[in-house]
Order: sequence, then structure tokens, then C-alpha cells
Amino acid sequence: MGTEWVASLEAVLDRVDAVQVAAPTGCHHDLGLQVLAAGKHLIMEKPLAATLEEGQALLQALAAARARRPGLVATVGHLERFNRAVTALRAMGIKPHFAEAIRVSPFPMRSLEVDVIMDVMIHDLDLLLALIGRPVFRWRRWACPSSPVRGSGERPAQVRGRRLRHGHRQPGGPQEGAVLRAFGANAYASLDFAAQKLEVLRLGPGPDGPTIQQEVVEIVEGEPLMLELEAFYQACLGLGSDIVPWPDAYAAMEVAHLVQVSVAESLANLKVQD
Repeated sequence: MGTEWVASLEAVLDRVDAVQVAAPTGCHHDLGLQVLAAGKHLIMEKPLAATLEEGQALLQALAAARARRPGLVATVGHLERFNRAVTALRAMGIKPHFAEAIRVSPFPMRSLEVDVIMDVMIHDLDLLLALIGRPVFRWRRWACPSSPVRGSGERPAQVRGRRLRHGHRQPGGPQEGAVLRAFGANAYASLDFAAQKLEVLRLGPGPDGPTIQQEVVEIVEGEPLMLELEAFYQACLGLGSDIVPWPDAYAAMEVAHLVQVSVAESLANLKVQD
């Protein structure tokens, strides 16, 4: 398709205005620093970095780069935010008091330098933080005592936090998929990521007292990855766009780290009990 291959990032930095880093997570830190030092707009694949320390270093480098070039665009590829069903839910302003996200998928055999929490669950952590608009401050955790998932060395885990619940399940269910259920003040929303469908029930007044009313949500489907890249492009042109800022992506990493620590503690307790 006419794509030019080069041996290093340095070979093209002086010829481009913007860069997308879609490399393994362990490379995000070094590549990100190079791009920021060159003063280029940057979209980083999620997660922002492999560790909190590397994430902090990238945030500091971004601040320095923006001091030299105000208006520099930096975003992270949390593409679920660009799912049309998600944007419709956010536009409704429903603030969940309780939310549940469930993903059913096989082990992806990629990004082996980070675990399922930082690689997959972080999508939902970012989305739930965006919906709730408040920090997570308490966790309950469970780690499955069964054998590790074949090929991954990891066990399925279920995590609960104040105002959110997340489960990641390996194959065994009826099909692959991802859903989000959110309970707000007098409202309930059920979202199917793959089908881009959103169902909303609201508690409202009826002739004989409160009644549940179904709200029809019309959604024009769109490819989230394309919408994400279009938003980045518009932001680079200075036209304004709803992109995912790096501080938001780092906040999702912080919650993911809390989950990792909690699951590790739970596994340690299981070993002691054994």
C-alpha cells in the first residue's frame, strides 16, 4: 500500500507532525520520550506505560514538551470511549452508583510483558472512571484458586471496588463479548460493546405510582478505532476533539495497579491457607 519501512524512529521524526506508538507496552516509555523530545503530537496505545514509574516519567516529559510547544496533543488509545454506544451513554449523564463490566475472551497471546489487568481490564477501568467521575478508594478482590489459564500463567480474577465491579473470564461462557451494566439514580443502562447497543430503563412516575419506563436509544454504529484516530487528527489540527488525555490514562493505570496488588495479596492468602 505504499507504506515506507524505516529502521528507526529517528529516521522519520523530522518528517512528520504526529506519531502513533502501537508498539509493545514495554517500549512505550522510550518511544514516547523520543517523540516528545522532538515536539511531535502523540497518540500512545493503551496502557500509557508498563509501570507507574514510567507513566510518571512520561507525564513529566509531556509537561516539559508543552512548555516548549504549547498546544502539543497527547492522547492514549482507550478506544472503548469512542464506541458509539458509550458516547451515547456518557451523553445521558447517568452517574453509576454501581457498575459491572464483564469481558469473555481467550488469551490474546500479545503484550506478554503486562498482565490481563493492565492489558484488557484497563479498558473498562478507564471507562468506568470516566462515567463515575470520582476516584476509586476501596477494593475487594478475589483470585481463583484453580490452575492458571493455559499459556498465560495467570488465573481468572474478579475485582470489586466502591462504585464498580469487574470480571474477566476466560473461555467457558457461551461466546466472546463485552458488556457493561450501570445502575444510577433512578436509571439502569445495559451496554453491549461489540453490537454497539444500549438499553436504558428509567424509574418514573405512573398513574398508580412509580413505574419502569424503557428508553429507546438510536445509535449509528461506527468503528471505534477509526473514530479514535479521527479525533486525534482533528485535535492535531487544533479543531478541538474529545480525546483521552494522559492524566486520565495514568489514573486508569493507578487503579489497575491497585487491582494487581489486591489480587496478589489474595493469592498469597490462598497459598497460606493451603
